[in-house]
Amino acid sequence: MSAIKTGQFLIVTASLLTGLSLGTPASAAIKCWTNNEGVRECGESVPPEFAQQGHEVIKKSGTVEETERAKSPEEMAEEKRKTDAEEQIKQAEQEKVRQDGILLATFSTIEDIQRVRDEQIAALDATISVTNTRNSKIQQDLDKRIEAAATEERAGKTPNEALLKDIESLRRQTADNQQFIESKHQEQEAIRVQYDGKIQRFKELKGL
Repeated sequence: MSAIKTGQFLIVTASLLTGLSLGTPASAAIKCWTNNEGVRECGESVPPEFAQQGHEVIKKSGTVEETERAKSPEEMAEEKRKTDAEEQIKQAEQEKVRQDGILLATFSTIEDIQRVRDEQIAALDATISVTNTRNSKIQQDLDKRIEAAATEERAGKTPNEALLKDIESLRRQTADNQQFIESKHQEQEAIRVQYDGKIQRFKELKGL
């Protein structure tokens, strides 16, 4: 069956459907598409050059089904991006609901939240205190060795290698300990921020 132009479409559709009913398989149908000139054409099959664009399928019963055109790689990528973004939003909302449930199940009052916050900060204070004490002792040992090396130099001698290695090791230990202490102070600040958020959310959920 040759392609049918738009101007002929209404005239021949009835005869095509009649032909489908009388002499073609039950699955046969008329397919209509738009050519490169914007003209609507119909036939038993869509030409290969128009297969990727949308077309209509007119069945023997007279019902019309529309087939969308194939999406470009860019369109599919954008559709996936939007789907992924929507899924992330959905997951974030579900996680928020879950966290709210945990918050309400864990704490009964604002004072409960404040108590747990203060306990965590106090535990870190204890760790900081122990590390400071250790660092003070290391610093004392370091000062003694630095003085010993200085004494040898003033006497015109070169400090022995073992002494210099001890000085280097002690300096590294004090630096590491100081860095550790700073990290614990940062943890304390993060806890304050975290529990401030918990308190604010608890108030919202409780209508306080």
